Amino acid sequence: MTAAHQDLHAADAEIVLRHGHIITMDPERRILLDGSIAIGNGRILGIGPDDEIPVSESSMVRDLKGALVHPGFIDAHVHVNSQELIRGFAPKHTADWSDLELALWDANSPEMDYLGTLISSMEMIANGTTMFADTGSAFWLADEVRALEMVGIRGFPGNFLIDGNLEVAAEELEDPRFGSMPQSEIDILGVSTDVALERLQRQIEDYPFNSERRVRGVVNLFGSGRNTDKLLIRARQLADEYRVPMIMHQSWGPEEVSASIEEHGKRPLEHLADLGILGPGLTLVHMIHLDDHELELVIESGTRIVHCPTASVRRGMGALRKGHFPEMISSGSKVAFGSDGVSGRRDVGRQMYLAAVGFREVRNEIPVFTGEKVLEMATLHGAAAVGMEDEIGSLEVGKRADIVIHALDRPEAHPRFQDPVDSLVFYRQSRTVDTVFIGGEAVYDNGCFTRFDADEAYRKIDDAASRFENTVGASSFATWPIVGARSRGK
Repeated sequence: MTAAHQDLHAADAEIVLRHGHIITMDPERRILLDGSIAIGNGRILGIGPDDEIPVSESSMVRDLKGALVHPGFIDAHVHVNSQELIRGFAPKHTADWSDLELALWDANSPEMDYLGTLISSMEMIANGTTMFADTGSAFWLADEVRALEMVGIRGFPGNFLIDGNLEVAAEELEDPRFGSMPQSEIDILGVSTDVALERLQRQIEDYPFNSERRVRGVVNLFGSGRNTDKLLIRARQLADEYRVPMIMHQSWGPEEVSASIEEHGKRPLEHLADLGILGPGLTLVHMIHLDDHELELVIESGTRIVHCPTASVRRGMGALRKGHFPEMISSGSKVAFGSDGVSGRRDVGRQMYLAAVGFREVRNEIPVFTGEKVLEMATLHGAAAVGMEDEIGSLEVGKRADIVIHALDRPEAHPRFQDPVDSLVFYRQSRTVDTVFIGGEAVYDNGCFTRFDADEAYRKIDDAASRFENTVGASSFATWPIVGARSRGK
């Protein structure tokens, strides 16, 4: 767009953010030392040096006084569901959390899904994330959507879908733990392929991808060998038909590799290639345990990848020791970041830092990933991974006004330099996030949520978590004595 055309639109701005220190992530990777952003109808109408952006009398003007500004982070893999209510309450000496997760299934309810989604989306926004994608975690999708729309974040929630294991599921349904819930609501171990496809199509149609909505439906599956070939093939066809991304887990643990070899005689990515699943419309999460041939398949196919360093490091899965993410990046693949489930904070800034320093440590090489590269992964690559590169990921004219503004009154924000990238990646990360615009709306302003009463939300979240804790036992996973524990649930 020409400068004149840009100015014509910028003059009609509803909001003008002035005097920001702006990391644009545009094709030239410009950093504007004294920049302004004109916003209207949820999009960026103009961006450039402050003296080039016109300001009309009708525009609301905000003087940023040199605050750091960048595009919203994109968390390309987060589980937003009731599991969020048990984070910080888990086994300390094993990566096997199955007993805790089964206990959570006992307590699961629409309200638990709602509250878990609420705290997860609140944390993402407070850490500078404006868009997330799930691989499908919802047992009550409408309740998750209710929380997301209240907070105002962009996201791809989805139904929890595993198919092809109905005999095992039927046996488990006789377990008294599931006796209080209707069978139609218990899809923990499997639904039929046809039911899974019906739910995928319904969520795509109920929450259209090609729309102005922030919450959208895509094809998201569990993956990791837990879906039948029939579902994978038809889901890919569904994604192509509706022009939406297909997102699923893959190659998280070595057992997936051995299971694929036993069942198909091939490694997982080789099997997906045979099915015709790989390609630009597919995003695979984790992708830790690959051999050289699988790496070639990823690169050649244009499949997008999500790297979840915190989740892997906490559970010792090998993403830094075994992962090929630097090779993917150097070969032109799009690799985004994800925070994953209950393994850690919903914080893309933390993922950036861990990826930037972690590969240097395990490979004894500097830099492997620069600050600039991990920032690209957190924004531009994230946008590609969720199929929204034309809408988000950079601050450019015509894109959605998803903007993060950092505070100046924090020690991490100082000293200030003209090139702020390393300051952001290695020091600030998300700690100095002050204001977050999504679609031109300040959903988080001066450290406060604007759409709802956060204190009331925290009270409900803590009450629900306390009821679960009291059921399981507050000292279940404690190694130090808990003194004076009492029931806090209502």
